[in-house]
Amino acid sequence: MINSTASRYVLLLFFVAGVAAFWFYRGEQESIQENGSQSIVAVELPDAIEIEDPEVPIELVEQVEDNTEEVANRLLDFSDKLRRRDFGSVRKWLTDDFAGHGLAGLPIETEKTERVDAKLTAFNASMAPILGADDFTDSLRTLMGSWSRVESVLWKTKGAEFQALGQKRWGKIKLFVSMMGAGENDEPITISGWGYARAVKIRGEWYFDRFQLTSLQEMRRAKAIFSDVTAAAGVARSGVRFGQPGNQSFAWNGSAGGDVDADGRWDLFCAGPNSNVLYMAGEDGRFREEASSRGVAAPGAGTGALFFDLENDGDQDLFVGQVGWRESNGGLGGLNLQGYLNDGKGRFDTSSEALGFVDPYEIYSLTAFDYDNDGFLDMFGCAYGRVEVEHNNSWTQATNGSPNALYHNLAGERFEEVAESAGLRGTDWTYAAAAADVDLDGDADLYLANDYGANRYMRNEGDGTFVDVADQYGVVDQGNGMGVSLGDLDNDGTLDLYVSNMSSTAGNRILGRLENDIDSATFKMLKKLAAGNSIFTAGESSFDKLPKSAGGVGASWAWAAALADYDLDGRLDVFCTNGFVTGDLPHDT
Repeated sequence: MINSTASRYVLLLFFVAGVAAFWFYRGEQESIQENGSQSIVAVELPDAIEIEDPEVPIELVEQVEDNTEEVANRLLDFSDKLRRRDFGSVRKWLTDDFAGHGLAGLPIETEKTERVDAKLTAFNASMAPILGADDFTDSLRTLMGSWSRVESVLWKTKGAEFQALGQKRWGKIKLFVSMMGAGENDEPITISGWGYARAVKIRGEWYFDRFQLTSLQEMRRAKAIFSDVTAAAGVARSGVRFGQPGNQSFAWNGSAGGDVDADGRWDLFCAGPNSNVLYMAGEDGRFREEASSRGVAAPGAGTGALFFDLENDGDQDLFVGQVGWRESNGGLGGLNLQGYLNDGKGRFDTSSEALGFVDPYEIYSLTAFDYDNDGFLDMFGCAYGRVEVEHNNSWTQATNGSPNALYHNLAGERFEEVAESAGLRGTDWTYAAAAADVDLDGDADLYLANDYGANRYMRNEGDGTFVDVADQYGVVDQGNGMGVSLGDLDNDGTLDLYVSNMSSTAGNRILGRLENDIDSATFKMLKKLAAGNSIFTAGESSFDKLPKSAGGVGASWAWAAALADYDLDGRLDVFCTNGFVTGDLPHDT
């Protein structure tokens, strides 16, 4: 069992998820004045930078994590100033007796050309110059001051230990440094590295007086593969920031693509909190919003959306999940799944009840597949749960999720809900699903990504029923499942499995401190919950999980992943959406 202190911090695995960054401490001279300005002090720089470990480290997990989060949040502010290239403010994070390795102008250790003509340069960190606070700030200016734009800066706290004794509070912080942007000629640049900082707390705030660089590399291409044309294409849309009045639901909206008017161009539907939008693609590459005129603007508050041809009449129909809400009187409200039938000219009629959507389900995403091989596409609805009504009853194997739905297509006329008889109803917190004939027996199977527990591989038995064989095939992948995609990742002719899971820097950090307080089986399971995405390659009778060293899994707070050959080299690549709150600040995970 996990002790009470451990329990509190294990919960952080699921809600802290990678909000960090890093810096340093010493504090031999408390030169930060009361008004926050810094005095000018002559500093004799050391001959070497090596940050020592605390002789008597703080052992109380709660106290260590409180300090770590304070430093991490302080570094998020630092990262934001650096992203804005406000170098004058960056200087204020450093004590006057600061000494650290500069990041600019390091000698090259190795150079090589990677995929898509990307040039990877590794620098010799052992030859980094030792600089004072002002020169260190100038080195950052030299490094990225001439960039045409800075897209992301994050100095992330990967570990921390703090001195328990003495008058001054200080800690050794393990850092991962990441800076992304475009150079003077708009060429994409990513600079990343590892190091340590020493953080000192002076008058209630953390400052940094030492920085030790251990590695640094740069990835650069002559030009970008993709360019952001959201606004130019006419599909830029902003809403109320999550957590603010008007957007406090955990049921985020969904989108779907399909050729609505059969003109050979894909159109885009986006569910919205109050009304939906439908972007119709034009010949000029721009989109026009036509939800109202085409009959899909209402009702709002939808979630997962999906286009497919219900009737086999050659046009794309639209289906939108609903999760409901809590009324002002405390009661539950909501709508059934919404169905819109295409008239063949790109306009829709709402036909939900006539299509058989008569019972409410908390649908988060939808998957179309012909599970009974009758030539008509059926639809599986992933039901999550009503967070505002009842939270998950377990962090490792929750059983109080909403029931899933399986809509059997009756010859294109309507649906019949058959999840119970098919063995797919369940009580997991199911977030996403993917369907394909994984075992090559002629019928479509279904993989379910579940939050707060084990995933399920539901093998189609060919008689209208499904059986969970995830354990047999080695794809249980217990964790915080948010997405699943199928594709041939190793070009061997079989479908492999990519599972998106939320990961947690803070969770991994905390678990590292709790290993001796948790039995080995529980510790291993919790480490998996914080580990992130998983890749499984198909074998003859089971799947093999690729090691983390194979890459492609570090996506932090991950959601859906799209597998496609983005660089046209004949191999599938992975694009994985991530983040909890979308914004421009490093504080937005």
